[in-house]
Amino acid sequence: MTLKVVGLSRFPVKSMLGEEHDRLEFDAQGAVGDRRWALRDAAGKLGSGKNTRRFRRVPGLLEHYAAYDGDGLPVITAPDGATLRPGDPRIPERFGDGVELVREGEKGPESHKDASAVSLIGTASLRALGDLLGDADPVDVRRLRKNIVVETDEPWIEESWVGREIVLGGGRGTEPLRLRGIKRVTRCVMVTQAQPGLPVDNRVLKTLTAARDMCIGIHTDVVTPAPLALGGTVAVR
Repeated sequence: MTLKVVGLSRFPVKSMLGEEHDRLEFDAQGAVGDRRWALRDAAGKLGSGKNTRRFRRVPGLLEHYAAYDGDGLPVITAPDGATLRPGDPRIPERFGDGVELVREGEKGPESHKDASAVSLIGTASLRALGDLLGDADPVDVRRLRKNIVVETDEPWIEESWVGREIVLGGGRGTEPLRLRGIKRVTRCVMVTQAQPGLPVDNRVLKTLTAARDMCIGIHTDVVTPAPLALGGTVAVR
């Protein structure tokens, strides 16, 4: 089976719904524009679906869509149809006193991402998790919020790419995107939460915890930036 790219997504605002693309540019930080913005509270914590040292749980984030406008600024579309941009006074009204929408680097050097530049998963792993759940269909990749989906025929094969170089796309005079697998992705409560078209499903995290040490997919870092389009081939070295 020739491995190829079948899904590309970026999420302009951390922990909100994002955009599917036919083609994405990648720089050293990952997909250009991916999680470059986040909600930040007065204590400096980033809006998320969980509470940690870095993050503050903000209910309902996965009910909001984020996309970039023609000027490269994020536009959040709320469930009621309202649109919110950086500096909008309705942001603290909706998400809490002192909350603002900030660009990465604007309020300090800390990255908005959890662990790596780019996340990746294989389709066979989505099918395998669906089987573990006892479902007829693969688990919906929207729950897992990956940047790159690769068509695979062996479940969990992407985990064997940790420590290896992953070469995606390229050809006809264009350089490929080169990534390096760094570790498995440990999942959190975000995978259980409702979003448009997907109900709450606590089985997902319970099943991953019992069967997969809470892990699915891999984190990668960018070795050589380049654009990547759907249909691009994938080679592992």
